[in-house]
Amino acid sequence: MLKFLTALLAVGFLITLYLGQSHWNQERQASAKSKPVHQSSTSNIDDQNTEEQELLKLTSNWPASAVDQFKQSLKKDKPFTILFAGSPAIGSETDGSFPLIKEKLVKAFGERHINVELKTFNLTSTQLLYQRKQAEIAEVNADLIIFEPFIQKNNGEVLIKDTLQNTSEIIDDIQADKPETAFILQPSFPLYQAEIYPRQVAELKKYAQEKHLTYLNHWTAWPDPNTSAMKDYLQPDMSAPGEKGYQVWSEYILEFLTNRKSESQ
Repeated sequence: MLKFLTALLAVGFLITLYLGQSHWNQERQASAKSKPVHQSSTSNIDDQNTEEQELLKLTSNWPASAVDQFKQSLKKDKPFTILFAGSPAIGSETDGSFPLIKEKLVKAFGERHINVELKTFNLTSTQLLYQRKQAEIAEVNADLIIFEPFIQKNNGEVLIKDTLQNTSEIIDDIQADKPETAFILQPSFPLYQAEIYPRQVAELKKYAQEKHLTYLNHWTAWPDPNTSAMKDYLQPDMSAPGEKGYQVWSEYILEFLTNRKSESQ
């Protein structure tokens, strides 16, 4: 009887040992299978973080509120919308500075991350407000607006104090629909040997500083407007930039918005 119990215990011990060994082997196999998946997941997260860091480097010159909006867009995996608005001076979908600016911005940020739009009006700022055209700008639902407040169109027709007041009203109306919309102000192109217009642009720059708005001072990239060299950057009738003018204007904007030198330099 004793021998039988001893044999029975021995068999039970061997069975327990076998089952324990089998369970341990199964655990090792399961761990080995799951480990590569964990590494791949970590790698994807690292790649996403690296891409986000590289994209955020491009926004170093943007208003802080626009950078915050861009971060949120990245997290939601939705495109951030930049709108160029103002007079037709900057160009159209096919001509002027805008097509190149749009192409290079999309190339820098990627189609998934950025959307670039254009809204121009051949009006003074007073006419725009009277016709309630600012509603068309608001409808774009832009995150960042590069705004040229019709300062050249207003030249000789609207006093600078009214231009600045109109600018405030346009911004307020747009932000009433979307308070987080950020603004960057820019003047239109410089004119050859103008007298009053440069003083108006100086007032616009001062206004931007007082309102804590980012100001695109692209005039620094043009030749001295009082020298004959300026003529090479304008159309013969001085009504719009020429090829050289559009080039320096677009390159300045691109360098600012992407925090990098242009490819032509």
